[in-house]
Amino acid sequence: MNGFRLIGSILFPFGKTQRFTDFPSSHNIKAMKISKPIFLLILLITTLSGCDPSNIAAVPIAKKAVLDLRGWNFETMGNVPLNGEWRIDWKDWTPKEDALNQEFTVVPGHWANSKSEKYPTGFATLSLTILVSDNAESLYLQNGVTRNAFEISAGNETIYKSGTIGENYSSEIPNLNVQTVSLPNSPNNQIHLSVRISCFHYHICGIATPYILGTHLGINKSFLETIGRDVFVLASLLTLAFFHLVLYLFWRDEKTHIYFASVCFLAAIRLLSTGETRLIYNYLPPGIYETMVRINGISFVLLYLSFVLYVREIYNSKEYIFVYRINFFVAFLLFFALPLDILTFSKFLALHLILSLLALFGLLYPIIHGVILKKPGSRFFLFSVIATMSLFSLDILTEFAKKGTAYLAQYGFLVFGLSQALFIADRMIENFRNKERLKQEKENAEAKVNFKTAFLSTMSHEIRTPMNGILGMTQILKQTELSEEQREYLNLIQFSGDNLLLLVNDILDLTKLESGQFELHLEPLPLPKFLNDCIHLFKSQTNSNQLKIELDFLNKLPAFLITDQRRFAQILANLLSNAVKFTEKGTISVSIESIPLPDNHVRLVISVKDTGIGIPEDRMGILFQPFSQVHSHLTEKTVGTGLGLAITKKLIEEMGGSISVHSIYGRGSNFTFQFDSQIPEESFQPNPSTNEGETIPKIEWDSKLSEKYPLKILIADDDPINQKVSSLFLKKLGYTALQAENGEGTLDMVRSELPDLVFMDIQMPDMDGITVTKCIRQSQAIPKQPVIIALTANVLEEEKQRCLSSGMDDFMTKPLLLHDLDFMIRKWAKKDLAPSNT
Repeated sequence: MNGFRLIGSILFPFGKTQRFTDFPSSHNIKAMKISKPIFLLILLITTLSGCDPSNIAAVPIAKKAVLDLRGWNFETMGNVPLNGEWRIDWKDWTPKEDALNQEFTVVPGHWANSKSEKYPTGFATLSLTILVSDNAESLYLQNGVTRNAFEISAGNETIYKSGTIGENYSSEIPNLNVQTVSLPNSPNNQIHLSVRISCFHYHICGIATPYILGTHLGINKSFLETIGRDVFVLASLLTLAFFHLVLYLFWRDEKTHIYFASVCFLAAIRLLSTGETRLIYNYLPPGIYETMVRINGISFVLLYLSFVLYVREIYNSKEYIFVYRINFFVAFLLFFALPLDILTFSKFLALHLILSLLALFGLLYPIIHGVILKKPGSRFFLFSVIATMSLFSLDILTEFAKKGTAYLAQYGFLVFGLSQALFIADRMIENFRNKERLKQEKENAEAKVNFKTAFLSTMSHEIRTPMNGILGMTQILKQTELSEEQREYLNLIQFSGDNLLLLVNDILDLTKLESGQFELHLEPLPLPKFLNDCIHLFKSQTNSNQLKIELDFLNKLPAFLITDQRRFAQILANLLSNAVKFTEKGTISVSIESIPLPDNHVRLVISVKDTGIGIPEDRMGILFQPFSQVHSHLTEKTVGTGLGLAITKKLIEEMGGSISVHSIYGRGSNFTFQFDSQIPEESFQPNPSTNEGETIPKIEWDSKLSEKYPLKILIADDDPINQKVSSLFLKKLGYTALQAENGEGTLDMVRSELPDLVFMDIQMPDMDGITVTKCIRQSQAIPKQPVIIALTANVLEEEKQRCLSSGMDDFMTKPLLLHDLDFMIRKWAKKDLAPSNT
């Protein structure tokens, strides 16, 4: 009783023991999402179990092989199960009615449960005398499950045979048929019923389920009701199996559907051979009994495994793995018994059922743990598993034939199927809610990312605009006569401005990389020359004679490589700048190795090794984290944003590569990164020399550029400082610039002055640069279209594409540098100012 109270406390969380009058009010019952379905399922199984004819009260029971039905009216009181004590005559087909020392056995049940002797497998005759009233009409008999072959006789007349009885294993042909036969008229209102049984193919023998006596109408009605219950359960399970199979086909991520469909399908298949009517045996040929016993065992194992997989999918945690392994081991044990003879196999099958039931109790651990953790649906799931274990218990009782009511197991299947269908439905609803919540969270996150990107883009634009004036005027001022002290101050201003610009660029890069808006721009790159240029650029910027930078080609490199040149340079620059920063003296060596790959690809392995201060082991974990400073205790070494290595790692990963680091604190570090890339055909050639005397040519500007390329140049910008900087830059190159401060003024100046080059600001008050460009390109009044170059503080790639698609010819970003302006004028002057009029 205490056990029921414990289960009740888990399934019905109402608190302490309560009477019906203590139950919550109707508005509280609405909150009991789990208890109400459980109550309905218990009501269902109780109702269905009440349909069993064996549950009828006050049915006569046979005593000493005599069943007195003289006071029983079959028309009004219904059928009678022939339960009770039957006479058993061991190894005797024709027993004498007046034999002394008669033995009795209880039916239904194993004939080993005889009163005085435990009979093994063999053959025997079970007999019963039935006393009926004078007015009893023609009676019919429906046999129960009888193992293994049997013949039924009424008096001296054989009325039914199932299989072929025999006195040994080889002479017996087992079969399990359930049929209804007519009984002949009996003299003296007595029916002498004899059932000759042989049992050599199963370890449990005798009559397992009751024989039923009644009228033709009553027997048929009972039989049809029994078939109806089997068909109802069968159809319900197959419907559930099909429905969840379809769900799995459309929702492959949720494997609970396929496992649950397997459980329902296999339960339905087992019902055909283990249900009340055992329908399938009526349509099978004799002699297939052994095969069916083995098939029943295999179907049980598959059902068992499907159920364990189903539970594991719901409670999938390493904490429970030992429970699932035990159940898998127990399930597979039966396969080792398949080659054994049928009698030994049947004994092993019964023991396997007991082991399976014990192992299934272990599955209560993850489920009860889920109840304790208040996992959604755990109480409901616990109820369905208890129903399932009750089912297996009833199966075991059936195997040992302890009671004829064991076939309530089919309702256990139904309760399990329906309860799990409700559980999975609730799980699906919860999953859909989670997906909707995740979708909303994703949209919110994307909105935040877009807002952050837009904010940073705006801030970048707003910072770059004044920086154009600061750095531009700094460059102009450096061209004047200055004292050493003034030049030092000016260098500090430029250094601070460059660092601020670097910080803005790094933050924009990191934002694009984290938001997935980053794109690589692949183009052929002259690899050896590119590497030499990068190394010599750092050599020229290193003033220390105690620091040596070396470049080493470990093998022959391809002359050209298809990659993103700007990002490749950014990776090398970040690694080299870190190496220079933390290496006061010694050597920084850059080694490159080329590994050929199929399909005209190559893998580059590049190492940057220094003899600097190294990295402490306890700081390696934060090395590639944004805004982290590994050497924050060295204030003189921490100038920087802390973004360089984080951006480097993400850039390499975007290129499909990887980076690793090995460092010994106090002795130096070695950063190695690799990535795969495509190479053009015939791209390998001898590596160029990397001797110390070779230097990268510095980019200069020409004060007499206007004499080489006499051009009329227009500056379109609404910011007076930017106009001033651009005009002064052009003046340094020998040009006198035309100026326009808005969109309308720019159109008028282009129509009247017909400039060769237009440096176009994008954001202007009355008409933006994009609109002005489109108007210029569409104008028929301009005889010769000028080269239009975007000049903007917005560095995002989409802004560049927007400018070029509007008809602009090129793109420059602020802050403007003098040598960049020189380069752009040379570039388009050499092209004879022949832009595409698109």
